[in-house]
Amino acid sequence: MSPDAPSGSIRRQDGAAPMPGDLVRALEWLRAHLGEPVQLETLAVAAGVRPRTLEAHFKAFLGTTPLEWLRRMRLARARQELLNPAPGTTVTQIALASGFTQLGRFAGQYREAYGELPSTTLQGRGSSGSDPDGDLDESMRLTLRVLPLAFAVAPKECNAALEALERPQELAPTYGLPKAIAAWCWGQRAAHGFSSTPELDRERACTLADEAYRLAPHEPLTLTLSSGALVLLHRLDEADRRLERALSLDPWMPYAWVRRGWMSAYLGDSDGAIRELRTALHLMPFEPLRHLGFIGMGCAHFNAERYERAALWVRSGVEAGPGSFWGERVGVAAMALAGARAEARRMGRELLRKDPDLTVSVARRAWPFTPAFMGRLGDGLAVAGVPQA
Repeated sequence: MSPDAPSGSIRRQDGAAPMPGDLVRALEWLRAHLGEPVQLETLAVAAGVRPRTLEAHFKAFLGTTPLEWLRRMRLARARQELLNPAPGTTVTQIALASGFTQLGRFAGQYREAYGELPSTTLQGRGSSGSDPDGDLDESMRLTLRVLPLAFAVAPKECNAALEALERPQELAPTYGLPKAIAAWCWGQRAAHGFSSTPELDRERACTLADEAYRLAPHEPLTLTLSSGALVLLHRLDEADRRLERALSLDPWMPYAWVRRGWMSAYLGDSDGAIRELRTALHLMPFEPLRHLGFIGMGCAHFNAERYERAALWVRSGVEAGPGSFWGERVGVAAMALAGARAEARRMGRELLRKDPDLTVSVARRAWPFTPAFMGRLGDGLAVAGVPQA
């Protein structure tokens, strides 16, 4: 294996530095010490670098400072404890256990982040998606069972997810998460050619994504999934705003970092995409997200015209998620543009057996990558034998 080959660990790629070891050590240390007083100097010692170096790495790779990251994580932890409290638990106990010693400041920061006071969340009357008239507990159980199907991003699993999401939406009509997952799945059908009704699928995705956001504007996973749906609808600006909010609410969420990396790839920022996808793979180097991270890495390298690396990452991603034939479009085009035309034509024939309706014009309309990316994608697919229209 070359030193740049994809694996579960974070390895160096051309064009972007890997996540530094000191940053990895700092994140792991913070996970174990969220409820304790933390000084920058103490964190730097745990990371094994000077405070200034650690601050620079947090800013470069995570877009924030160490102490701001810590504050966000403490708020996310407090949110989870307030949503799922043990009997008799108080706001004060949760705040102190999460590392907040000034209760008034905690209440203000919490309200700014989540739109309600901690006491409101604890009492179960907040905007977290609770539904007093429905069976929220059963709806949540059924919804969370669907996530692996949605994350597969494959036709059979996508349709199964949509069918399974009907019941949780009926049980708890004001619970945002099942609507957000459904929105993403309808977007998959429209963008990846999983159905013969793309326009209708787009309308459903749009309606559900907006409804999910209205119901749960402070729930990170709902925000992230609705953002993913909007990306597939080519509403990038709005998708980016929802995604940034999700990461501000929960900076540890691997799926949000996967989506952040894909967003950077769509916008043409290859180096940023690689850094962000590495963060996702560091947080969750296994399925159900690994294949999405790998294919995203391939897209980032394709954008940077590193075609051999792009093909390697995409191949590994499709091997991890065999139903993700949509990713093979990038791998096939990368092989063609790398000069391996015979292999590209072989791969193109295999892809057309899986996706018989694929044409160059269909592929060029599917994703909101930059025009230069989509132009080269089309050129590569044409070399590989994919029909123009």
